[in-house]
Amino acid sequence: MKTRILTIDIARCYAMALVFYAHFIERVMYLQNPTAAAHYKFINSFHMVLFFILAGYVASARDLQLSFDKYLKHRAYSRLLPFVFFTFLFMVLPVFFNGDFFQLQLPTVQGYREGLINTVFGLPMFCIPSWFLLMIFSVEMVHYGAFRFLKTDAGILVGAAVFYVAGYVLNWQIDLFNPVKGRVVGWNYLFIHEAITMYGFYLLGVYLQRKDLFKQKMAPLILSLGIAISFLIVLFTYRLNTGLFSFAPFDTVVILFSSHGHFIWFPVTAIAGSFLVLFIARATPAQQPLLWLGRNTLILMCLNGIFYHYINPPAAKWVVDHLSGSPLNVLGVGCAVTIGSLIFCMPLIYVFNRYLPQLVGKPKIKGPLLNNLLPPSEA
Repeated sequence: MKTRILTIDIARCYAMALVFYAHFIERVMYLQNPTAAAHYKFINSFHMVLFFILAGYVASARDLQLSFDKYLKHRAYSRLLPFVFFTFLFMVLPVFFNGDFFQLQLPTVQGYREGLINTVFGLPMFCIPSWFLLMIFSVEMVHYGAFRFLKTDAGILVGAAVFYVAGYVLNWQIDLFNPVKGRVVGWNYLFIHEAITMYGFYLLGVYLQRKDLFKQKMAPLILSLGIAISFLIVLFTYRLNTGLFSFAPFDTVVILFSSHGHFIWFPVTAIAGSFLVLFIARATPAQQPLLWLGRNTLILMCLNGIFYHYINPPAAKWVVDHLSGSPLNVLGVGCAVTIGSLIFCMPLIYVFNRYLPQLVGKPKIKGPLLNNLLPPSEA
């Protein structure tokens, strides 16, 4: 159990680093940098799917034994409450700082009105990265209802395929949520339409856990081959995923907008990229900073909104105006910004965990300001 948790925590840390890197590179890409566009397409081909595989890997069978009302309460306190808390914080920030909210004028009354409507019924405009909390909530609710029928190994694999196909077809044929076409409000309740697709990958994580993959010790040769083969699969397939993207501005995977691309190449590249990170995590010595960041990914996902809305846009423009757009510069600056951003977040994570753990995804912990919201002894 300890080995499994350490490996998954390190993988989560790497996954969050990819989120920070991709969101900075996205802004450079907007300024017509082809290297940034290639990096963005490469990372987006798998990095959000990875989070759902990791979530499935650590899914607790004991949680499914809870009554529905208790399970719903657990997930609401650990997913939806942090979403509400960080949404409120990010609604305050525009009063003091200028940010980029994609044509949403803040801090005007009209801007707040439009932002709240989009947040409640569609897109969390005040902190875009927080969408993941809504979708993982829906995925876990699907899991509670569906997994009782998928308990065998064969059932899990068949269920993963069925949910992937059903979600893919649903989103492509109906195209529920597409801001480019003006469909935001009223179509996107808790991302349930995309949660169906992502539940297929969540089940893959459950299967990996059941088979103890990445939990047991691996020989260096196996790890090296796993890293090399996974990387090569991603490298040679991510550009093949070029069709059927529902989010027209980007020729790339965007899970937020249910834009997957090719029916076959999307899961092939996504699973290979997820395995790449898992193999690298398994080969990484268990260093406390990596483990600590990996155990606080929910907070990090929301704090990334600081950089997504406020820091990345001007930073990307400065890079394009003052540095050459060479691949080396893009990679170097992107890595430096990512590392600096994660370091910046560390004291904020400490403060939230120390004083308000109940509001940032840890409802069983009693803090100095609030009592625990759930009994520590429950599943």
